Amino acid sequence: MSIVKMPLEWVIPWLTLSIGLSAATTKVTPSHNNQFCSTWGNYHYRTFDGYFYHLPSTCNYILTSQCKADDESFNIQLQRLEVNGVPIIKRVTMKLDGVELELNNATIKVNDEPVTIPFSLGGISIEKTLFYVKIEAKLGLVFMWNQVDSLWVELDPKFKNQTCGLCGDFNDADVSTKTDLEDFSEICKVDDPNENCNAITSEVTHTCANKTDLCENLLTGSAFHSCQSRIDTDSFIEASKKDICYCNSNSSSCYCSTVSEYSRQCAHEGGKPQQWKTKQLCAKQCPFNMEYKECGSPCTDTCSNHQKSQLCDKHCIDGCFCPSGTVFDDISQSGCITVDECPCFHNCNRMDWMGARVQ
Repeated sequence: MSIVKMPLEWVIPWLTLSIGLSAATTKVTPSHNNQFCSTWGNYHYRTFDGYFYHLPSTCNYILTSQCKADDESFNIQLQRLEVNGVPIIKRVTMKLDGVELELNNATIKVNDEPVTIPFSLGGISIEKTLFYVKIEAKLGLVFMWNQVDSLWVELDPKFKNQTCGLCGDFNDADVSTKTDLEDFSEICKVDDPNENCNAITSEVTHTCANKTDLCENLLTGSAFHSCQSRIDTDSFIEASKKDICYCNSNSSSCYCSTVSEYSRQCAHEGGKPQQWKTKQLCAKQCPFNMEYKECGSPCTDTCSNHQKSQLCDKHCIDGCFCPSGTVFDDISQSGCITVDECPCFHNCNRMDWMGARVQ
């Protein structure tokens, strides 16, 4: 088997993870972790307060900001782009305690300068894996983006009732009871006057009534048994049905993003989603001899620390992981090997694979 060489920070999952508009919204029952907002796929949004809505637009919007305080400690904006009819996240800009960041699928800039990942500055850390970019700010914010079409923001509860933007007020109130959703989105729009943007007309592209059962059967199936009592399955079923009906293709890939988001939110709430992706359905590719898992430990066992996962208390994440019985070779970056195959260092001031300092 050939070995693919890739930068280490792209491969190992991060070792510390805190982790027209639709006329109606649906609310998720609050939980102890209900302090995040997400957007994904076909212009879907879930607010901090658990409401789902659909905003098909390529305009630039404030996703969330601390607008009800004397000092705005954070402001996050995003803009989508359609590529061959498929919406992706074109650009994310943010200001965190005065530090300006800009992200696209090619570069990450801090204060208008490209940076190498991992990176840290002034209480802000940036990490990158094969599937995600993660930004954490000590002010009480965690941001993660899959570098394609899905991102989420998690806030410290101290910011309740202090936010504005598409993520809502973070105050357990239904945004639709205060203002019309179209007016709400206009308030959040901050487009560059020199740049054109468009509201996307959503039209059913083909007969889909006989296909929507696929979504419901998948989301209520055995792979997500631990999820259905934790998050609002019905709202995800409705979102996935929209994905199929408004998709420009007959491919099952149309609803991959919504099902993936359902799985991520399930894991965030303490569930254990099982493998549902196959070679024919929403397949993911991994480098080296790693394997894709829907729910794996974010604390990766390596040659330098082969018992890391045993001390991990973080919720599981999706990504590429070493097969059972192996650890990642973070010394020579050669993929997954057994512990007894790990390189040992002698006559130098480095930790060997058993965790003892070699003199």
